[in-house]
Amino acid sequence: MKIHIFPKNEKYVEILITVFSVILLLSIFFRVPIDKENTAVTFFFEDDSRVLFYTGNEKIEDNVELVIPVGNIKESPQDFLKKVNGKYVGNMEFYGTTDFVKEFYKKTGYKKIVKVHYIKPEEIPKYDTYRLFKRFWRAVVERSVEVIVVPNSETSVEAYKIFSNFFQVSMRIPKPDDTTWNNKIFGILLGIYVTLQMPFAVLSFLFFKDYWFYVSLVSILGTIGCYFSAKNNFFRIVNFALLGILTNFSLYSFQYLNDLEIYRGVKISLVLLPSLLAVIIFTKLGKENIFKKSHIITFSIIGLLSISYMILRSGNYGFVTKFEEDIRLLLENIFIVRPRTKEIIFIPILLLSTEFENAFTKALFSFFGTFALVSIFNSFCHIKAPIYVLAYRETITILIGVTIYFFVVTFIKLINIWTGKE
Repeated sequence: MKIHIFPKNEKYVEILITVFSVILLLSIFFRVPIDKENTAVTFFFEDDSRVLFYTGNEKIEDNVELVIPVGNIKESPQDFLKKVNGKYVGNMEFYGTTDFVKEFYKKTGYKKIVKVHYIKPEEIPKYDTYRLFKRFWRAVVERSVEVIVVPNSETSVEAYKIFSNFFQVSMRIPKPDDTTWNNKIFGILLGIYVTLQMPFAVLSFLFFKDYWFYVSLVSILGTIGCYFSAKNNFFRIVNFALLGILTNFSLYSFQYLNDLEIYRGVKISLVLLPSLLAVIIFTKLGKENIFKKSHIITFSIIGLLSISYMILRSGNYGFVTKFEEDIRLLLENIFIVRPRTKEIIFIPILLLSTEFENAFTKALFSFFGTFALVSIFNSFCHIKAPIYVLAYRETITILIGVTIYFFVVTFIKLINIWTGKE
């Protein structure tokens, strides 16, 4: 009897996707109120004495409400705990000493840690009032920060006034994002979902005690299983969205909500499927003598550049051109939350891969289409973002991508009719 790595019955996969879609839609519905509570925010100007940027040398005065570790702090977490004395500790994205804060939490279990978004004085001249307001907006809507700290300038004040018209700014520092959500139930569901599409993934349960590793392992394996178990590209898109939601729910806990832990394995999850598919394509077309030398060179160069681009853009420090920033802002103004650019480009490519008869062109489009799928999965690995924002953003992005695909297909058919090919 031949053993199949992936299910061969398309109806089986469709039923599986339908059942888990219902489960996760209900779960999102119940989680929305919790996430809405986690969008509370307060606002400080940099010269406010209640905020202290702490390097290890400053005295923490009684009136200080928020201590933000910065620089190379040498003292132990236990000594810092005594100095903090019940005050809030800021885990500052981009510019803070996040490693120290994570170690502080790990050693002490201190839970008055809040996410902080800070804008340096030298950054202010790059912004007009509206663009600065939009940066505040993204920090809250996309990353659920509790505190925003900015230099006291005319631009900052005007941006804050606009911001306060959209958000209920708290006069006190909001409590850190927390939840009583039983994430390990969803960790088990994640393992079941992947195993039902790739049975040997059941071995991932051997690592369940090392929970973070288990979730990373089974979800990364899931990017392979979800691609090869479904044959229809539309079902593949839904499959990867469900995999991402399950991963998100599996890690939904205090540490991940407050940036004290992150989903580990991002880069592997982005490149494993495209790399594996490239090897399969090379092998298959090589056996059929379809690959020419020029094909191999072209495919290799484009493939390596694309994978490198995906890796570079997977972090928080990816370079964005002024033109791309303007396009992002335009899309954000139209849809409230900015759709993901990579997916708008690669979803139509994925869907168009079935429209070509030429084997090399079909293979090239299939390869690039995998970037859309892993990006959909990756979108849900940003645990600190509200689930309703992630779900809305992905829904809008997928709809735009599918719409572009239908426009392109219709245009091609009209050309073929005009030229008499159809």
